[in-house]
Amino acid sequence: RVLASRHNVCVVDTSNEIAGDGDIPHPCIGDARRMMVPSLDAQSSVMVECVQNHTPHIMVIDEIGRPREVEAARTVKQRGVRIIASAHGDLRKLLKNKELRGLVGGVESVTLGDAAAKEEAMRKSNGKANGSFSKTKAQRMGEPTFDVIVEVRRGEKHEWRITRDAKVAVDAILDGQKYKAELRSRDSRLPIVMYDLVEL
Repeated sequence: RVLASRHNVCVVDTSNEIAGDGDIPHPCIGDARRMMVPSLDAQSSVMVECVQNHTPHIMVIDEIGRPREVEAARTVKQRGVRIIASAHGDLRKLLKNKELRGLVGGVESVTLGDAAAKEEAMRKSNGKANGSFSKTKAQRMGEPTFDVIVEVRRGEKHEWRITRDAKVAVDAILDGQKYKAELRSRDSRLPIVMYDLVEL
């Protein structure tokens, strides 16, 4: 509702969980335009149709859960539309999910030459060579569709994690490293939000 007061916002409401089930959208979306989706299979085409016909600044998507929707989200972003969407799983689980990993840039396996493989092994073992090394390496395939990731865990109503640079975080995970995130929490009885930097 706040975004829709300043920008052209479209809500792709697949299961009517955002704007309700009636003909008139719930007031919670304000001036945003609701795009109803007739079936789950049509969500990706509605996303692209929304960009073509309504030229939104921001698109809000109920849930991205299938490969066609991942591709549609990439298309939407390439056309300059900002996206706010949900997907199940934390960042590490998203990278393991073959259908959804494209949202964070995708993963590809590359083959290294002997010298590069040895150098990579030395780097990962902090300069201590142990004689064994792998000639394949997982790396990010492209640009993430989402630059910022907010993780909300089941049962944790007053705590959430924010990864401000998805690209750096994905690269760190694929390199076997930890990544930095911002842990925000609040006490429901007090009007304050606490911030803490964590490594995940």
